[in-house]
Amino acid sequence: MVGEDATYPSPMRVGVIDMGTNSTRLLLAEVANGEIDEIERLLTITRLGAHVDRDGRLGETAMGRTRKAVTGYVERARELQCDVIFATGTSAVRDAANGEAFMQALSRDLGIPARTLSGDEEARATFRGVTSGSAVEGQTAVIDVGGGSTEVVIGEGDRVLHAVSLQAGCVRITERWLSEDAVGPDRLTVAREEIDRLIDRHVPVEMQQPVTADPIAVAGTATTLAAIELGLPGYDSARIHGTRVARDAVATWIAKLSPLTAEQRRAAHPAIEVGRAPLIIGGALVLLAVLDALHADAYVASERDILHGVALGLAA
Repeated sequence: MVGEDATYPSPMRVGVIDMGTNSTRLLLAEVANGEIDEIERLLTITRLGAHVDRDGRLGETAMGRTRKAVTGYVERARELQCDVIFATGTSAVRDAANGEAFMQALSRDLGIPARTLSGDEEARATFRGVTSGSAVEGQTAVIDVGGGSTEVVIGEGDRVLHAVSLQAGCVRITERWLSEDAVGPDRLTVAREEIDRLIDRHVPVEMQQPVTADPIAVAGTATTLAAIELGLPGYDSARIHGTRVARDAVATWIAKLSPLTAEQRRAAHPAIEVGRAPLIIGGALVLLAVLDALHADAYVASERDILHGVALGLAA
């Protein structure tokens, strides 16, 4: 499903559901000859991974929120007559003792295949989805700051050269070291030091080198920072996709947003989604640390991500 070698025998309408640590998303698309034509994308903040880092289990309330969102997505995909509907679980499900039981129950009750991706599979599917919509020459770095984990991939063309999955995401870092409201400089320093230690332990030296072009960053942290940098009055994926955000701009927004409560962040920057406001500092810290590890001066925001990679895999 997430392999790199693929043929595309005929057009297929797919519905891909991604249950992340913070959000649950749906992509409905036509896939033909390796090209993706989006029909609809939906996102619901479900916080499936709330307190998984502390408890080691998915909470009943979080599972209920996610099940409700997935049920609605499956109904929508069936309304649009998808040939296949597939659900993935990532970091929160991987880390939870009851994660597989949750996935099996969803699959049984909703009548769809559902599978938990390993960190490596998540990284490779993300890289595949990103590079399917870009024409970067030479080596490419892709950064996916999720809720529970962050994937960093280096590849060339459609070939993955290096991939790692770090136990650092906007939810995990916020729950461990920060706050969902105002964050003081001491907490920022401690969180950044912990992220840097993770990078030093798990990102090999050969990955910590400049690549040909600016890294491509996906998921809510990167795209929301792009929306803030553009001064958008609301989230606009068409304008966000392809936006270049300087490394120093990320550092500046951390400094500006960290003293504010989640409500104040939303009031000042309406492009920040309600469920994103409490977590944007944690995600931005991870993104900044990875950019520094890659010696990158900026990143390019992409709306293509793991959903697109899985869709291509399903149609292969």
